[in-house]
Amino acid sequence: MKEFYHDLLHKAACGHLVQGLIHNMSGPLQILSMQIEIMKSICDRDLQSLGEQAEPIIEKQRKRIEQIEEQILRLRHLLNTITQITEENASNLDLNEVLKDLLLFWEGDLRFKHEIQKVFEPQEGSLFLFAPPKPLYEGLCAVFWWLVPHLVETKGELKIRTEKLDDRPRVIFTVNQGLPPENEFWTLACELLSPYAEIKKDEQNVEISFRKT
Repeated sequence: MKEFYHDLLHKAACGHLVQGLIHNMSGPLQILSMQIEIMKSICDRDLQSLGEQAEPIIEKQRKRIEQIEEQILRLRHLLNTITQITEENASNLDLNEVLKDLLLFWEGDLRFKHEIQKVFEPQEGSLFLFAPPKPLYEGLCAVFWWLVPHLVETKGELKIRTEKLDDRPRVIFTVNQGLPPENEFWTLACELLSPYAEIKKDEQNVEISFRKT
């Protein structure tokens, strides 16, 4: 139990530091975005002034600029998601997008990234549910905290599948080596998610069915 609370304290401290990082990155990202637009304008100007002979070189520059812009947009999306996670007012959320965000964030855990085989099978289209982002993200993170050490230890595969059944969006986590024993993280996940979903599990699967919107 003591180790569990030390782990939670560490995660809370990291979260607090990330909030400060978000605040301090907004300005630099805005400046970078402005510089990208200036570089695009320069490419247009150079193409007009230098003519067709310069087009191959300028196109290479455009591709480099596009790559930088894609990474800036990706970073903005991550920062916006972190900001959204703290929101306590209920709103319509796309379950597929929530899980995509979580999987992207969990890539920062090197064990999760390199030692666990993962399969994500989202149902096509949007799967909207109505819940506050804060307990939803926290509850799903608790599921990951429960599963990841076991997956690393057993070298198991994690399959995440979403679907809509009886007009209810749901996610199914499947661990081919079997689920770990219940612990504090599993209890925490149930406490956070149960006001908005029904949670069932068997030997290999955790099924979280969200209330109808």
